Amino acid sequence: MDLGHWEFPHEFKTEEWFGFVYRIIELNTGRMYLGKKQFYSNLTKAVKGRKNRKHFKKESNWRTYTSSSTELNKAIEQYGKDNYRFQIVSLHKTKGSLHYREVEVQIMEDVLRTKLPSGIRKYYNGFISAVKF
Repeated sequence: MDLGHWEFPHEFKTEEWFGFVYRIIELNTGRMYLGKKQFYSNLTKAVKGRKNRKHFKKESNWRTYTSSSTELNKAIEQYGKDNYRFQIVSLHKTKGSLHYREVEVQIMEDVLRTKLPSGIRKYYNGFISAVKF
């Protein structure tokens, strides 16, 4: 299966999962980012002659996706993708499970306060569940 730049130790079918929690590791500094990504988007389309809309799934850009963090994306552009490891941490069947696990991991790893020995923040994350603290 083509996972793009993502690493995961097991085979899986994306059709059976809603999304995944991921970790991006910057190899030269040890800084990280924790986030989530959906495999598919649920869309609707108006169909002429019908009152209700047609529902369909569209695959997201998950294979090439890097992050929603502007700071991290600038760093990836500057240092190159080869300086980063893109790991899938866990797979999730529902939207609720995906959101819950992302927040749970971010809180357990204290992404907003943990620092590296050099004094810089260990994680690129600036928010937990779209809430800036």
